[in-house]
Amino acid sequence: MKIKLLYAFLLAGIISCSTESSTINPLSTKKSEEVLNFEKSIKSLFRPENAETPEEMRTHKPMELSDRRKAILIPSAIELIKSSGVKEKEIEKATQGDKEKVLTWAMKVYNAKIDQINKNSKLQ
Repeated sequence: MKIKLLYAFLLAGIISCSTESSTINPLSTKKSEEVLNFEKSIKSLFRPENAETPEEMRTHKPMELSDRRKAILIPSAIELIKSSGVKEKEIEKATQGDKEKVLTWAMKVYNAKIDQINKNSKLQ
């Protein structure tokens, strides 16, 4: 349940940040390509072609991503995890192909990288 709420807060945060396109965000210039790609893949879930289908709405719980929507996030999530120095074999061993575990791990890496960017920007 905590993971689902974390996804919801992340999505809400990214949406609110994406609406501020008229101002220059100095933090976005400090984000790595992997962080930016992960954010883009999350934002892509809101495109009409990636919206939940009625079938998906019936077959899974609210605030839970369908397998199709998780698959959209997985490539950028794996790249984000790998950017923290983890090898692909380590990811496979730790997650055993479980998409939920991959996304949870990616969220932890994402939050750590954003925290580090925020700390660095406060020091400047």
